[in-house]
Amino acid sequence: MYLATGLVPLGKSRLSEFGFSPSVEHPRLGPVRSPWDPRRTAGASSAGSSAMVAAGVVPIAHANDGGGSIRIPASVNGLVGLKPTRDRLAQDAMLRQMPVRIVSDGVVTRSVRDTAAFFREAEKVYRGLHLPPIGDLTRPGRGRLRVGVHTQGIGRGASPEVTELTLTTAALLEELGHRVEEVGTPVDASFRDDFLLYWSSMAFFLLRGGRRLHGSSWAPERLDHITRGLAAHARRHLHRMPGAIRRLRRSRRVTEELFGRYDVALTPTLATETPELGWLDPTQEFDLVMDRIMDWVAFTPLQNATGDPAISLPLATTRTGLPQGMMFAAAAGREATLIELAYELEEAVPFARIQG
Repeated sequence: MYLATGLVPLGKSRLSEFGFSPSVEHPRLGPVRSPWDPRRTAGASSAGSSAMVAAGVVPIAHANDGGGSIRIPASVNGLVGLKPTRDRLAQDAMLRQMPVRIVSDGVVTRSVRDTAAFFREAEKVYRGLHLPPIGDLTRPGRGRLRVGVHTQGIGRGASPEVTELTLTTAALLEELGHRVEEVGTPVDASFRDDFLLYWSSMAFFLLRGGRRLHGSSWAPERLDHITRGLAAHARRHLHRMPGAIRRLRRSRRVTEELFGRYDVALTPTLATETPELGWLDPTQEFDLVMDRIMDWVAFTPLQNATGDPAISLPLATTRTGLPQGMMFAAAAGREATLIELAYELEEAVPFARIQG
């Protein structure tokens, strides 16, 4: 599908092992570093794509998102990262067979224009007929939106600095004429455990079917602690899987209620500023690194479970000079609302770039 839009592939870039970690820190091949600060992670799983775009090597790169893997590296690298509605883009057979289809394909770019252009062209190749079209969007929308803002993620809240940056973004929206209200977190505490278990099940089935998928080169003993730890977690809790799947499927009802009251939800993309390399090193003890991962990505998994669209925009800068993404989510099929709002915010606060 990507080739049919006219994109020309130039090469492959790095990601974390099977996309399970939000940081690429391979023990043999080394890490993918943030172009903004090489001491820090470039996020993941679409780390190489995002680092290349942020550094100006290419203007656009493929990324996909099963727990935040478009939005996380977009936030870290100062990019635009839109995770589209489930079924917005065509998917392969394996992803379509998942009991909760959490993975969506997309792109990372340096501008709202380039993201909008990709989805315009992609829609010419494939369109889910049950979704409203995105169309050719080139400017901000005229309507004023109802915006619900919260800084309490799944299992933890944003850090004080990130909370302050989020509320600054909320104030900007009010200055632009949008109606902003603080709301509570839309999901209960069980969501964290349910999503982790479902995420773990992908590692479990990967290990069971690895030799069939990869042939004689398959060497499970070489997998990192995160992949093996996730598989072990799923194996210990397989009896809970049906209930977890049922609750994750029901999470859509929660956001349907939220978007009955608000057009858009604003949160930080990530709970804290970008960690230094080593903090999420996959050679560390599994429980330690997984707790750190779930704390950092406390805001992104919800839209993977619900299938709703969400976009990370580089609207904030930390005290250390690093990009900090702000995330806007909307009801299923409302990508156009997010893109039009993104155009407006990009005009109001031009995005910082490494290249100037």
